[in-house]
Amino acid sequence: MARETDFLDLYKILGLSPGCELADFKQAYRRRVAILHPDRRASEHTDTVAAERLQQLTALYGAAMEFERQHGRLPGALPVRAPQTETSSPAQPHPSIAEPAQRRSRWLLISAAIICIVWLLWSFGWLRGTDEPETMATTSSTDAADAGSPSQREPTAPSALKLGMDTATVRAIEGDPELQGGDSWEYGPSWVRFENGRVSDWYSSPLRPLKTATAHPAPARD
Repeated sequence: MARETDFLDLYKILGLSPGCELADFKQAYRRRVAILHPDRRASEHTDTVAAERLQQLTALYGAAMEFERQHGRLPGALPVRAPQTETSSPAQPHPSIAEPAQRRSRWLLISAAIICIVWLLWSFGWLRGTDEPETMATTSSTDAADAGSPSQREPTAPSALKLGMDTATVRAIEGDPELQGGDSWEYGPSWVRFENGRVSDWYSSPLRPLKTATAHPAPARD
């Protein structure tokens, strides 16, 4: 976790103050990343100062979001107090009103129990003299066995990026991108590129790793 002074530096970089809204905080971070990101500085690939600033910004942002997940607020913001609710004892009904209501409740419970017993007897055929319950039990067992067979199970969704995946699968694995422009999706300093709607390349940064085992995809073999 970064020091408090680091969080103050982060707010200065983003042009915000402690206590700002989370949505404003994320939006300011994305705008700043767009300015410092190498893909937005085509003529300044060797700008090491911008790269160092981007790395510092990403690390501070990750620490701030971890703080928010643990405490439910951004660093420097006032704690959110849960509203206090007044508890009061429920009003007791008058005895002359409560007694008839209790009698009606008992009769309702007794009637419901009788209906359930009649329904069970009818379902098992004891009131009809048929063998339908056995047939129903056999059919239910067969349906349960078919439902649990491997051929009926849905395939599990992929858990890691692969070349050729479509945008919907990438979104299901990594979530919505922080920045999206053309055929490039950015997740902080990491990115995924597409060709014709399919994954063609990616870069997984240690500061914000993608769900893949390698920083770049392995080259295709002939």
